[in-house]
Amino acid sequence: MSLITHIYYVWKKITVSGLRSADNPHDRKSLLFINRLSILNVLAMVAFSISAPLFNLPDVLFFTIPFMFAFGLPPYLNHTGRLEFCRYYFALIPLLFLIGVCIHNSAGLGDKYLLVTTATLPLILFKNKRTIYLIFGLNILSFFLITLYQTNFEPLVKLSQTGQWIYSTCSVLMVFSVIFFIVQYFRADSEEYEEELEEKNKEISQKNTEIIDSITYAKRLQEAILPPEATIYNSVPDSFILYKPKDIVAGDFYFAEQKDDYFFVAAADCTGHGVPGAMVSLVCSNALNKAVSELELKKPGEILDKVTEMVVDTFKKGHTDIKDGMDISLCVINTKTREVAWAGANNPLWYVNNDNELKEITANKQPVGKSEKYASFTTHILNLAKGTLVYLFTDGYADQFGGPKGKKFKYKQLADLILRNTGLSMSEQRAALDSTFTDWKGNIEQVDDVCIIGIKL
Repeated sequence: MSLITHIYYVWKKITVSGLRSADNPHDRKSLLFINRLSILNVLAMVAFSISAPLFNLPDVLFFTIPFMFAFGLPPYLNHTGRLEFCRYYFALIPLLFLIGVCIHNSAGLGDKYLLVTTATLPLILFKNKRTIYLIFGLNILSFFLITLYQTNFEPLVKLSQTGQWIYSTCSVLMVFSVIFFIVQYFRADSEEYEEELEEKNKEISQKNTEIIDSITYAKRLQEAILPPEATIYNSVPDSFILYKPKDIVAGDFYFAEQKDDYFFVAAADCTGHGVPGAMVSLVCSNALNKAVSELELKKPGEILDKVTEMVVDTFKKGHTDIKDGMDISLCVINTKTREVAWAGANNPLWYVNNDNELKEITANKQPVGKSEKYASFTTHILNLAKGTLVYLFTDGYADQFGGPKGKKFKYKQLADLILRNTGLSMSEQRAALDSTFTDWKGNIEQVDDVCIIGIKL
C-alpha cells in the first residue's frame, strides 16, 4: 500500500467514524461535515505549531497544541454515538479558539474576521432555529467584545512587520480555505440532492405513466360496460346524454336496455369518483344488468330492491364493512303506450309537461346499498302526454363550483336552465347544458362526475 493510498484510507476511516449510528440524512450529513472539518482543523493546528518557532513564538505552542487535540476529538465523539453533544461541541470550540487567538494577537492581524467562518457552523449543524439564532448571535457578540478588547488593551504578542504580513496572509488563506470547504460541502450536498431528486422524478414519472396506462385501460373496460348511445337513440330517437367524468374513469354511469316493448334507462352515481368510484360502478352496473336481462324484472322499484340485495351481498363477502353503493334515477318506458314507471334512490325525476311546467318526483331517501333503515323502493307510474320532456341526472352538475363568486350551480339554476331551453331540440339542449357547465366552471376543477339524460316522449 502506497503512502497516498494509506493517507486516503485513514482520511476515509476518520470521515465516516460514527456514521452507522446516524438515524437520518441530516444527522449523516452533519456527522460527515464535522469529521472532515475536524481533520482540516487539526492539520491547521499542526501547521501553526510547526511555523510558530519560525516566527519566534514558542509560547503559541501552549495554545495550539491543546486545541490540536480539542479539534481532533469530534470524530471520537461521533464514533461513540454522541452526535448531538458533538454538534454543540464543534460549534463552540472554534469560537473559543478564535477568542483566545484574538486576545493573544493585535487587531492589525485581523483574526476576528475568522469569526465569519465559525458563524456559519450553526446553520449547517442544527435544524432548530432557536439554537441557530443563539449560537449565531454568540458569534456576533464575540466579534464586538473582541473589537472592544483589542481597542483598549495591548496584544500579548507583537510581531515584526514581516511577521504580521506572513501571519495575515496565512489567516486570509485559512478563511478562504474554510469558506471553500463549506461552499464545496453545500455544492456537493446540493448536487447529490439534485441527482437523487432527478432519479426519484424519473421513478415517479415511470410509475405515473404505468398508473395512467392502467387507468386508461380501465376506462376502456368501463366504456365496454356502458351501453352505446345508439341504444338510447334507437329506442327514443329524440334524446341526449351529457356524460362528463371528473377523472379518466368515473363513478357515474348510465344504463340503457331495450326488452320487448320496455325501455330501461338510468343515470347512476356510485360512491366516490375516479378509480374507487369506477370499481363500485362495475359492481352496481353488473347487478342492474342482471336484474333487467337475466331476472327480467320490469318494475323499477323491484329492480332497485334486487340490485340493493346483490350489491350488499357482493360487499359483505370480505372482512371489511363496506357501505358503498349508488344513487340512481331509473325509468322504465313502455315505448308503445308511453307509460313511464320510475323509481329513484336519492336522485329525483324531473319532467316538463306541454305547459312548460317542471315537475319533480321525489326519490326514496336511501342509497342502493347498505343503509341503516332500509325500505322497499317505491315505483311511480306516470301517464305522460306525447312531447313531455323527461330528465334523469346525478348531482355532479348542480354541485359544480364556479361563476363569479365561486359558488355551487345548484338545482334551482339547473331547473331554470332546462326550462329556458325546452324549445330547443334535444341535441341543442345537450350543447346548451355542456357550454353552460364549461362557462360556469371556468378555471375551477371539476368536483364530481356529471351525467344528465334527456328524453322526449
